[in-house]
Amino acid sequence: AKDSPAGKGLQVPKHQPYILEISQPGILENLILRSARRRPPSPGEVEIRVHATGLNFRDVLNALGSFSNLSNRIGVECSGTIVTCGEGVEGLEIGDAVIAVALESFSSFVTVDAHFVVPKPDHLSFREAVTIPVAFLTAYYGLNHLAKISPGDRVLIHAAAGGVGLAAVQLAQRSGAEVYGTASRQKWPYLRSLGLQHIMDSRTLHFADEIMACTGGEGVDIVLNSLTGEFIPRSLSVLRKGGRFVELGATDAWKASQVADVRADVSYFQFRLVNEVARENPAFFQTMFRQIIKCFQEGTLKPLPQRVFPIEEAVSAFRTMAQAKHIGKIVLSHEEHLPESTREASININGDKTYLISGGLGGLGLKVADWLVAQGARHLVLLGRSAPSSTAREVINKMEQQEVQVVVVQADVSQEAQVAEVLANIGRNMPPLRGIIHAAGVLDDGVLQQQNWERFDRVMSPKVVGAWNFHVLTRDIPLDFFVLFSSTASLLGGPGQGNYSAANSFLDMLAHYRRLRGLTAVSINWGPWAEVGMAAALDAHIEQRRSQLGMSKIEPDQGLQALGRVLREGYVQVAVTRVDWPKYVQQFGAGAVPPFFSDVVLGGGMRAKVEQQPTQQPGLPRRLEAVSVSEQLDLLADHIRNEVAKARGVDASQLEMHQSLIEMGFDSLMAVELRNRIVADLGVDVPMVKFLEGTSITQIAMLLLDQLTSGTTEVP
Repeated sequence: AKDSPAGKGLQVPKHQPYILEISQPGILENLILRSARRRPPSPGEVEIRVHATGLNFRDVLNALGSFSNLSNRIGVECSGTIVTCGEGVEGLEIGDAVIAVALESFSSFVTVDAHFVVPKPDHLSFREAVTIPVAFLTAYYGLNHLAKISPGDRVLIHAAAGGVGLAAVQLAQRSGAEVYGTASRQKWPYLRSLGLQHIMDSRTLHFADEIMACTGGEGVDIVLNSLTGEFIPRSLSVLRKGGRFVELGATDAWKASQVADVRADVSYFQFRLVNEVARENPAFFQTMFRQIIKCFQEGTLKPLPQRVFPIEEAVSAFRTMAQAKHIGKIVLSHEEHLPESTREASININGDKTYLISGGLGGLGLKVADWLVAQGARHLVLLGRSAPSSTAREVINKMEQQEVQVVVVQADVSQEAQVAEVLANIGRNMPPLRGIIHAAGVLDDGVLQQQNWERFDRVMSPKVVGAWNFHVLTRDIPLDFFVLFSSTASLLGGPGQGNYSAANSFLDMLAHYRRLRGLTAVSINWGPWAEVGMAAALDAHIEQRRSQLGMSKIEPDQGLQALGRVLREGYVQVAVTRVDWPKYVQQFGAGAVPPFFSDVVLGGGMRAKVEQQPTQQPGLPRRLEAVSVSEQLDLLADHIRNEVAKARGVDASQLEMHQSLIEMGFDSLMAVELRNRIVADLGVDVPMVKFLEGTSITQIAMLLLDQLTSGTTEVP
């Protein structure tokens, strides 16, 4: 699944370079992808194969025809791989992964002055890296170079949840300044998560009164402005005497003379990053660019949260930017149109780094460890609560024979102190930690009536508390990946797995939370694995029920291949499972397919395939109407016996009508399935407790008949 909404996309020219243009300014639907001609680099230039392009508000204004000096070519920043170097280029080579400020970069290839190109930090994906150039260079030049921000300064950042705004927040906090931000109210929780104490509404002028109130009438030292109209004089009014006003607005900005008429004591700065700063002083621009990248390499700055659209969905991306509904950056990805050999290999498994796997001594954890070794890892920490089994020891010995350092640690990931000690030991005795795969987990299934907090805690502690401990304790470590092994239980649900579903839902949300904060993360909603993992230990009845639903297991080689692809693609959350969807949705009955499957899973030909399949007992309600009450009871009893037989995996003739379901070996998960079948086939419900208190097939049939006949039947 893509990160962006589905929709009719633009057509990409096949087997040739392309560029995004606006054919007729004023309407975003006039964006087109047309074939383009590559330009060989002149001396001092490089040609870049573009992997991702950053979208800026100026691009939207340009497409809408808001500038008099309109060009129908758009784009100003990209990330990608150098494919050609011109004469005299130093410090950059063919094959280098880079970030660039480059005009016309909504294209498959772009040629640009090498002064505006810097190497991409290894731990960042191309999508993450492209959030850096315009946002951080603009904020850095405005705050650090022009306004000379210093510790203790009070800084008002308008549109603080946008790309430049979030970059400015990081830079201001890094400088020791006190940040005041404006944003639309739905974005306030995110800004609070960054530590902002003073947040105001960007859609009213009340911010000025609020600032003066909370500063005791003193105001702020710096304003970083991107708003227009009355926001400008109101922003000037909150500046201290001798304050600095940095104007970023692309339209309707004030002239210096207008500012002087209102506040002659204020230092006023207005600039254009590309057309002025970069063009007039390329050497200075490159120095500034490299200073910023150094901060990312050191981990003192983080990439911005991004919402990614494929290049075909440029219209949706531009419209999302125009509506200002996003946080951080909008990124256009060209990944699908890159040759397989040049696609991003963002796994970054290095022999001189350390990788930690929680649940690392289980079958699945050991498979992942072996895969990491195959990718080049030479330093592993396998964390588990118990000592390694003889099988685990054999696998570890084989890895050690390949000159791999494998450190086995017994620790409980739900105990913060124990996790902190593990990380401290890595810091003291091993190469830098660069990857975490959190695969720890346990099962304790049972319907909600049978659950209690102890059972919830047993399942949730390793997943929820363990994941949170890793998150908190590694926030300042520049990890290449932070992988959370979630489950399809959080997407599809699982009979009797309320605790397990809740725990995995937390992992999914943690991945999104980390990415919004500029930290690497992905949550993988795994289906059941064959041979390894918790699903491998399930009993035959559960396996049979999975099969009846169209669910099959992931072979280990398939799962590991999928893991590699997930890390390369840069998803935040993705499901990996093997399901026969037309068969799976039959459990819901005709006309009862939930919206999730109707809108997401069942598309096109698959929907037709589902609709063509007959549902279970399609004529049962009509057949009940055509017979007497006593015959109805027999018909219902036969129907229930057949369903119980399916769940138990036995022949229906072996089941006694008056024997309790529990005595037959019926468990809570089977009860959930039977109840769901009854609801789907007859549209009536039976309380779950009835299946768990010794009720027989005949008694269940009587309960159903009672509901179908409006309570006129006496139930024994």
